Amino acid sequence: MHKPAKFAAALVALSAVAGLTSVDANALPRCRAAVEGVATATGILGTGSEKARIAARQHWKATVRHLYGPRYANFWTARDKQWDCKKGAILLAKCVVVARPCRY
Repeated sequence: MHKPAKFAAALVALSAVAGLTSVDANALPRCRAAVEGVATATGILGTGSEKARIAARQHWKATVRHLYGPRYANFWTARDKQWDCKKGAILLAKCVVVARPCRY
């Protein structure tokens, strides 16, 4: 076996042992800067908060789609999610979500 062939064989064996393959590299997420989604909603017995959470998530997705494209607009693959939901005046609830959009 020639030296380049031995080197290539050793590199393949080493990457197999270490678990380093091109498939694994593609499985790592590519994340962008954090994006904020904000919404308010009204309702009683917690329905306002739930509506505001859903609307904030939709606002986040729309903002991400506009900034980074549709591949990043999946909220479930986002990282570092932070929620802040508060009841405001009598029936008004406001939710803010901040998360880093990621794609795989």
